Amino acid sequence: MTANKQTMQPGKNLLLPIMAGLFVLSWSLVFWRPLFALPLIALSSVLLAWGLVQKDLEPAFMKIAAFLLPFSTPLPFLQESMIRIPTEPMIGLAILMLPLYLLKTQRRGSKPAWKEAAIVLPLFGAYLLSTLFSEMPVVSIKFTFVNIAYILVFYILLLHLYRQHNNLFAEMIKLYGIGFLLVFLWSLYQYHTYGWNPVVVRGIFRPFYNDHTIFGAAAAMLAVLAAGTGMRRKSLPGLITGVGAMFLFMIAVLYSTSRGAMLSLVFAGLVAVIMVLRPRPVIVGGGLILLLLTGLVFYPGIRDRIQDTSVVSYYHDADHRGPDSPGVDDSIDVSSVERVNRWISAWRMFRERPLTGFGPGTYQFTYIPYQEERLMTRLTVTDPQNPPEGSGGTAHSEYFLLLSETGIPGLLAFLLIIGRWSWLASRSWLATRRLATGQRLATRQKSTTRPSVTTGRWLATGRWLAARAVLATRSWRSHPKRKDMAFALVALSTYFFHALVNNFLTTDKFAFLFWGTAAWLLASYDQEGKTGKQEGRMGKQDGSMEKQEGHTKGTEPWPGNAMASKKKTGQCN
Repeated sequence: MTANKQTMQPGKNLLLPIMAGLFVLSWSLVFWRPLFALPLIALSSVLLAWGLVQKDLEPAFMKIAAFLLPFSTPLPFLQESMIRIPTEPMIGLAILMLPLYLLKTQRRGSKPAWKEAAIVLPLFGAYLLSTLFSEMPVVSIKFTFVNIAYILVFYILLLHLYRQHNNLFAEMIKLYGIGFLLVFLWSLYQYHTYGWNPVVVRGIFRPFYNDHTIFGAAAAMLAVLAAGTGMRRKSLPGLITGVGAMFLFMIAVLYSTSRGAMLSLVFAGLVAVIMVLRPRPVIVGGGLILLLLTGLVFYPGIRDRIQDTSVVSYYHDADHRGPDSPGVDDSIDVSSVERVNRWISAWRMFRERPLTGFGPGTYQFTYIPYQEERLMTRLTVTDPQNPPEGSGGTAHSEYFLLLSETGIPGLLAFLLIIGRWSWLASRSWLATRRLATGQRLATRQKSTTRPSVTTGRWLATGRWLAARAVLATRSWRSHPKRKDMAFALVALSTYFFHALVNNFLTTDKFAFLFWGTAAWLLASYDQEGKTGKQEGRMGKQDGSMEKQEGHTKGTEPWPGNAMASKKKTGQCN
């Protein structure tokens, strides 16, 4: 019997490679025989997803996907659509793995993170609502599916995997970073073949990264994550490796010449300073209000400057004219003017359909009639099927894109998500301030002698609030992953800022960085549950000890009861 089991084992081990080979073969046939390949793709995907989950190979599969993401290349697919090979087929496979993995972990006694996963449901609802009222339903269905697929895989699936495998995120980022640096070397070769001409920087990252802006945004986020990895290392070689990687990615940011990526690093630095120094919330709020007022004061001058230079729109070869040519100003930044044109178009579209938008993925086809004529440049698109050379993108802002395509519900849902992440990661700062306030109240009570009945009640209540603040803060201060959460928020803040001037969440290679980092933040926060239970047990023990001590000294643990006792004995004036 034992011999039969041993002879059958090699056959079982070969079953998974056979499934993987069938999956690759079916996707290879789709470009030549699509009608024959699609049923084969569906069958092989289900079988392979089941096999990977049964063998507990989900982490290994996602690590392979992370390494391949920087190399994903768009290729023609069905009905003139595009598909990124090899990662989008792998993402589809990961979607099938998600319910199988959740069922498996639930059988093993692990509870799914429904609470943190549910935060994306309003965004899903906004996508579906705007799709129902879309100007181009087929386009919106496709973009809705892609966006939801990225969130399901890079956020929900990775969130559950990170909870079970503590080092998975660091390993995936390391593999993604290696692939990214290989693309960096490829771009250097491309740059060399063009004689180091700075004009070609926009396109030297193709076919892997569409242009220099998404390359710079990815490098900025990787720089922060590398810094966090280095500072978390306890060994000197690990610290040197992490800091060295950070400098490499920062060089990549400068090399990309993306101003949005450079400024996003500055913004991330300010967020890091705030989290380290922990200034009072009123100071941070006052600074934000001052910044907003400054923008409002200087807005008329910026607007007039843009309007004065908008005459460049009528000269398609303006960049090649001399400084004395009519209508040309050397200080004109055509790209910036075109961005403002896109933002104005998105705002006008939002005002026309504030509740539903025009539908996911439709901006690039529907914004043309809403453009500001005075801001049209040589990069302005008048025919979406034939855009000018060097032009592209959509609204050039994640926030304006959501407003124009999904209306107010989409933008509010997205802001709710990033607000939730920011709140969880910055609780240490808020909790520390709350603790300091409570301690001041407690100190004040100790320094006050013979209080009146009213004053004594207020001070005793202050002491009780101080004790509550200590208990609320104790578990956070002992949170084993609070530094990881801080680095995750700082990394995410690079795109919180960069999203003002660009939009990349519809691309697989950046969606992984954004949603995957957020999943790491929430998986780290999940460690608080275990710590909280331990602190709860400790709190109960402390409470029973305080109660026994109170009875011994003849005092009551609650401020109201204590004041009542003093009043009965005539100790209060």
